[in-house]
Amino acid sequence: GIREFKETYDKYSSSLKLNSKRMLRLVNNIVDSTRIGTGVLKAEFGNYEIVSIIEDIVISTVPFAQSKNINIEFDTNVEEHFIKCDPAMIEKIVLNLISNSIKYTEHSGRIKVNINVSEKNVVLTFEDNGIGIPIDMKDKVFERFLRLDNSFKRLNEGSGIGLSIVKSMVEAHDGFIFVSSELERGSIFDIVLPNVLVDNMPMKIYEFDEANTELELSDIYN
Repeated sequence: GIREFKETYDKYSSSLKLNSKRMLRLVNNIVDSTRIGTGVLKAEFGNYEIVSIIEDIVISTVPFAQSKNINIEFDTNVEEHFIKCDPAMIEKIVLNLISNSIKYTEHSGRIKVNINVSEKNVVLTFEDNGIGIPIDMKDKVFERFLRLDNSFKRLNEGSGIGLSIVKSMVEAHDGFIFVSSELERGSIFDIVLPNVLVDNMPMKIYEFDEANTELELSDIYN
């Protein structure tokens, strides 16, 4: 009775939890995608310190990368910088791009995340030495429900809406996203955000919740 149930549950609980997270991530993505499609996705802007947000997120992804012996580097040309942004969206953007890089990079690869603040822009760069994107697919990676190659069974498991959400969220910030890639050499995603502040609003530090990393990166595990 109870003992058998407990033994069975213990045996499967980690994969149950993982699959629940995968389902939740998929549902969240579909909800976000629908809200974007219907114009309901509105940014909650404030003036937030962007360097610590991105650094905290990058650090939180390190254990996931380590599971594939991938090295993650973080670099910035300023120690702190406040910009107008929606931190929950920035979080989703960063987690999505790092998650993709981890997925498409072989064991012992490397991922670099860089922040470059100039007078007009804040540029976030995500560079990996992963499998890259075929040239004919480069313009399509931001489309909804795209999968690069059906033979990669686990590629962006179950849904190709991550990058379309990233693009929409970047555009909600009046920003742009560019991709440059070479097959078998890797990919570079550049996000350009306007270096502006919201008038008459306080400067804030965003408290990042690491549970979000576990959720967004739940499909990296085999």
